Amino acid sequence: MRRQPVRIVDGRVEGGYTGVFEFICPGCGDNPYVDYSEIPPRLQWLRGPRTLRAALEAYDEHLGSLSAPNGDSAASLGPGFAQARQAV
Repeated sequence: MRRQPVRIVDGRVEGGYTGVFEFICPGCGDNPYVDYSEIPPRLQWLRGPRTLRAALEAYDEHLGSLSAPNGDSAASLGPGFAQARQAV
């Protein structure tokens, strides 16, 4: 989790940071050095932006879903993914 940068160019933060947070999960294929606008919609949904409280809740939920007893890796996308994908 990190404060959302204004933008990332060539892997570097430019313009400082916004007042919201991002949840980045490398295990799901997200790369912290790639700008939000350049990642796939499913990762944009997971990343946020979120308030600090919402980011911590998403982190907690995501970690719980990664250890799903049925071993379903799709669960790692988190609750609401299907609805968010339909909206895109």
